[in-house]
Amino acid sequence: MSEIQDILGAVGQQVGEVASGDAVVGSPIKVGTVTVYPISRISLGLGAGGGSGDDAGSKQSTGPQRGTGGGAGGGAKARPVGVLVFAEDGVSVLPIADKAGKLDQLLEKIPDLVERLKEHASSKS
Repeated sequence: MSEIQDILGAVGQQVGEVASGDAVVGSPIKVGTVTVYPISRISLGLGAGGGSGDDAGSKQSTGPQRGTGGGAGGGAKARPVGVLVFAEDGVSVLPIADKAGKLDQLLEKIPDLVERLKEHASSKS
């Protein structure tokens, strides 16, 4: 179990380094008298798993059984969503249109599809 905790600690540290404040509100860009700050949406995902072994009672056991296992992973995605514009006449927010690709659109539908499949399977039982 301590292996899993070590792995999760390492992944968490890496995510913390990636997900800084600069990733959400970027560094200012000066264009003449106007200053622009990019704004991003950050998405994070983490997963972990573990295992053990020695199933000596297995019918397929032909000798000493051993085993361990563990793993973790994570991912981060930053997508620009707008810019803050500081000009002499005031401050404004300009949104950036969300143009998700076909793969992004498909991935967003997966949770709903899984729920529908679960409902369909339970209705047949």
